[in-house]
Amino acid sequence: MYLKKLKIWNFRSIGSKENNEPGLEIEFDPNLNLIIGANDSGKTAIIDAIRYCLGTQTYDPIRIEVEDFYQNPQTKERAQELKIECVLTGLSDAEGGQFLEWIDIKRDDNNNNIIKELKVWFTAINKNNRIITNLRAGIDNEGQYIDGEVRALLRVIYLKPLRDAENELSPGYRSRLYQILKSHPIFEKKDVNEKHPLEKYFEQASKLVLDFFEKDTLSQNESLQIEGNELGGYEIKNKFQDQTSEFLEKNDDRKPEIKITPTELNAILRKLELTLEENKSGLGTLNLLYIAAELIHLRRENYLGLRLALIEEMEAHLHPQAQLRVLKSLLSENNSKIQYIFTSHSTLLGSSIPLKHIKLCINSENSEVYSLSPDSTALNESDYQFLERFLDATKANLFFAKGVIIVEGDAENIIIPALAEILNRPLHKYGVSIVNVGSKALLRYVNIFKRRDGSSLPIKVAVVTDLDEPVDDKGNPIENQEDLSQKREKLANKYNSNDNKIKTFISPLKTLEFDIAMGNLYKFMHKAIVIAKKIKSKNDWISEEEIQKLNIQNSFPEDKKLRAKKVYEPLENGQASKTVTAQWLVKLLKEQDKALIRKMIKNDYDSNNGIKYLVEAIEHVTEPMVKYGNNKQRHSKS
Repeated sequence: MYLKKLKIWNFRSIGSKENNEPGLEIEFDPNLNLIIGANDSGKTAIIDAIRYCLGTQTYDPIRIEVEDFYQNPQTKERAQELKIECVLTGLSDAEGGQFLEWIDIKRDDNNNNIIKELKVWFTAINKNNRIITNLRAGIDNEGQYIDGEVRALLRVIYLKPLRDAENELSPGYRSRLYQILKSHPIFEKKDVNEKHPLEKYFEQASKLVLDFFEKDTLSQNESLQIEGNELGGYEIKNKFQDQTSEFLEKNDDRKPEIKITPTELNAILRKLELTLEENKSGLGTLNLLYIAAELIHLRRENYLGLRLALIEEMEAHLHPQAQLRVLKSLLSENNSKIQYIFTSHSTLLGSSIPLKHIKLCINSENSEVYSLSPDSTALNESDYQFLERFLDATKANLFFAKGVIIVEGDAENIIIPALAEILNRPLHKYGVSIVNVGSKALLRYVNIFKRRDGSSLPIKVAVVTDLDEPVDDKGNPIENQEDLSQKREKLANKYNSNDNKIKTFISPLKTLEFDIAMGNLYKFMHKAIVIAKKIKSKNDWISEEEIQKLNIQNSFPEDKKLRAKKVYEPLENGQASKTVTAQWLVKLLKEQDKALIRKMIKNDYDSNNGIKYLVEAIEHVTEPMVKYGNNKQRHSKS
């Protein structure tokens, strides 16, 4: 059996909807789920909701506080009741037999297969700051109490963030290792009168210890093959005996003994420690051992309970390669009976797990979770296959962004953040990420944000692309204006969403560099191209003295298209690198007074030239919108 669905009402940042619908409803994959998102997006609330409802195998206490009840951000009033509901399905006949009083047995939609479902819900009511909790299960709204051994079968493995693996694996009454071992079948005694092999071993060890303290010297055989005679412990034991006899009554002939105690099986298990080497292991190694121990515990045979592992921030204490080894191991499991639910804010994990297993948490007024499974997104099978190959850790930062700019190549990736800085709109301050696709495959990434029902994720996305219109010797477009308009409209319709959250920003005529050269920044673009032509390789550099010796012209044709054609020519002929050009353009712009560059950009904006489309893309993903035109209302920072 596995956790199929989670519903939450009025818990933490998750409220409830109209008609008492849950504020959040998530469906889980039977095997692997990654809940990913920025800080405070609701990942921990989801994990806590599951463990509050189902319980944990470490029997962590459930403490519902007043702050756990949803607070309306407008009225600041808190809900007086919260509810968490878990629906489990896929029960085998043997598992179903354990929950016979509570499960719902029905046929599927096609009336072919019998489905067994178990609905469990946890409620908490706040009565004058006195919180009353309740756990029930059943097929109707009333349900029945569920406790005892049956309750224990629902408990999940929970690995908390920044877990103290060293303490969990150390000997003692609260040792997690002890709890894992004692529940394993090999430590179950079928006959209470028969000793477990470990008990026999400890009895033998205890006898050897007793013998050691009974003799002055030990023979070679008695000292376990130690060469020569070794001192025994009789002298120290005799001192205990002499001192104790002084305290006892005259006829009390009891004598102190030094031995291993106790030799009862549970006491022995509490003494055991899991290590990997003689020296003390680091936190990362201990965490790997701890995860391994928990998974071995979940895989035990003949267990009829829920095999669910909740792992918060698997990346805690694990370097990237260790994270990948653990992940690849879990992904390679064949016919695993274990269901995994991870939370993470690691771009490495986000790019390594197939998209269909990701649940994207978005921090909004009421935390939302969006599945990236095929039945939820606008992605097709080809898109999934493509993104599994090319969605790397750099691009996976889109999972944590409040706004995203999708670009075709390195030039846009370098220039747009620099422009945002100049415009006093640093992208990192607005939680905006740039995804450099490195090709024309923009639509595959855009479809991550589009839903199958026609809506889109609550994230503003700017798609920046080139028109790539061929031009003649004078820089004029070969196609007429009507054809150009249709081409632009076709591009926009290809990417735009109906709700305007996803918008396309297209270069005015040809490419980024060509169209910047049509605007007021043309001299900086020209100088950057001349330097890039001299350098030729992006791995080389050039000194200021060498730049001074370059023949950088200052006179250009008045016609902006002809000017752009002349400036752009070395890039079009492959005489200079676009990446190096972008690097130098940014360097040259940053050396100027920001106010001067902003004035040039404003003039471009007013005349629909050059860099305007890039400014509009930055505006779209930041708030509030900045205007550089003739509007009377201007943002103060502009």
